Amino acid sequence: PTRRSSDLYINGNKLNKVTHSYNLNQTDNVVELIWNNNIDDCQFIFYHCYDITEIDLSSFDASKCTSVWCMFHYCSMLTSLNLSNFNTSQVTDMHFMFCGCSTITSLNLSNFNTSQVTNMYSMFLGCSSLTSLNLSNFDTSLVINMDNMFYSCINLEYINLKNFEENNLTSYSDMFYNIPD
Repeated sequence: PTRRSSDLYINGNKLNKVTHSYNLNQTDNVVELIWNNNIDDCQFIFYHCYDITEIDLSSFDASKCTSVWCMFHYCSMLTSLNLSNFNTSQVTDMHFMFCGCSTITSLNLSNFNTSQVTNMYSMFLGCSSLTSLNLSNFDTSLVINMDNMFYSCINLEYINLKNFEENNLTSYSDMFYNIPD
């Protein structure tokens, strides 16, 4: 089936209002998602939700999620994203997580636990409105791939990579391509 930008999919299932354990309140392009069950796959949840401007995941239980790849892929109108309680302790794959979120100006990822992550390929690719990013809490000791991680973050003037490790890093081509010097 063809996905429209106004449709919301959770684990590949179109979500209209309340189904199973999902509770979605959407008004004026604002989405609040409350997840009552533990899940293990957060892939593509907001994939290509072009018209959503705000997402509040402060009540979202992601403690068993192992993959968040493409979670917000091309949410190109997104300006506010609350990930304050987003548990990433089991996540191994973050590639394309924020790819194409071209209008978001800031991301608070201070609570992210990346100690299990091996893939950050194109994680922030095309986040062209981001001006600063503090990733000092990121544990990258297991990361193998960071290709295109900050590709075309054209307004990214400050980035804190204080604790980045590259012990297992084998691929990092164009990691900082097209960002300010």
